[in-house]
Amino acid sequence: MASITNDKNGTRRLQYTDADGERKAIRLGKISKKDANTVQLRVEELVASKMYGTTPDHETLAWVASVSTKFRLKLAHHQLVDCSNLPANLPSKAKKTSVKDFLATYLEKRSVGRKPATKVVWQQVINSLNTHLPEGIAMKDVTAGHAADWLDKLRAEKLANTTIYKRISFARQFFGYAVAHKLISENPFKTISMTRPKAKSNVEVPRATIDKVIAKCDPIWKAIICLSRYGGLRCPSEVLTLKWSDVDFCTGKMTITAPKTEHHDGGGVRMCPLFPRVREALEGLDRVGEYVIDKPGYRAAAMTEKGWANSNLRTQFSKRLAAAEVEPWPRLFHSMRASCETEVEREFGRPAACAWLGNTEAVAKEHYLMVFEDDWQKAIGKKTNQAD
Repeated sequence: MASITNDKNGTRRLQYTDADGERKAIRLGKISKKDANTVQLRVEELVASKMYGTTPDHETLAWVASVSTKFRLKLAHHQLVDCSNLPANLPSKAKKTSVKDFLATYLEKRSVGRKPATKVVWQQVINSLNTHLPEGIAMKDVTAGHAADWLDKLRAEKLANTTIYKRISFARQFFGYAVAHKLISENPFKTISMTRPKAKSNVEVPRATIDKVIAKCDPIWKAIICLSRYGGLRCPSEVLTLKWSDVDFCTGKMTITAPKTEHHDGGGVRMCPLFPRVREALEGLDRVGEYVIDKPGYRAAAMTEKGWANSNLRTQFSKRLAAAEVEPWPRLFHSMRASCETEVEREFGRPAACAWLGNTEAVAKEHYLMVFEDDWQKAIGKKTNQAD
């Protein structure tokens, strides 16, 4: 540790213990307390680096490069710096990297290999930070107060709590990267405290209800709905990318390629049973083309530059619900997948449900598994007539 002492004549001295345990002093002259504290902080970093054989952080190197030659030689005299290897000057950008420049560089470097949807979300957060933080502010000048002010701005925009929570998480991630690379010493967004919002709830989609809708559908839409509700496939990504070569009617298995999890171990490929209702729907299709769902227009609309989108599937599905006189339920496709996973978990156990539908047990518990109405009825001793 270092300390500042004041001489009677108004000058200041910095006293510190070097790497060998000896007490040393550096005369600072007549400087302000604020400047003396800055010197103290940087010298402590230099001493620690010398003691442990590490490289000083970037801010300290920039500070050393910015001081006068006279004071730099004084630091060299105390063997805190090596003037022979020290560059005359560091680029001003290294000393005062702006938030805007850092975030642009982060997006360019860290988004390589990421999904388009991830890049879009990151860009939204970056745009928000650039808009609400002081214009041109340097990374090292961002404080916890700025972070708190940004949170207030997000709330003022009437954003959903889930959106705000995610934006804070990404901002913390961005600045955490800066800490790891010693561009800044602390993460100002680490102090923001916000309770994680509860996941959006799915609803049970009873078999009787979905079968009523299927009765009003052509073979293509019957297959789309069965793959979602009785196969648990993600729609549109997994449903629209399923190929006939992925379906083995002899073994009763399907190979599912999940664009959402292709960056995970296994490349997002899993095996899933060809459940009876799914088999029935697929056997009713004409096997033309490469894909099970022979709708190139659906795929073209859903595979956007920003990642998979529902395109007009929701609209088309809503028309079929209306034809069957069935009221739409929240999260149309996600609720069908969740209903399927809940049924599979009941019959075959959670490990099988997670393996076949392609998620972790933690994700299944938080986002998919539900309590059905017939659970309540069974609990109070009533019989149910749920369709097979």
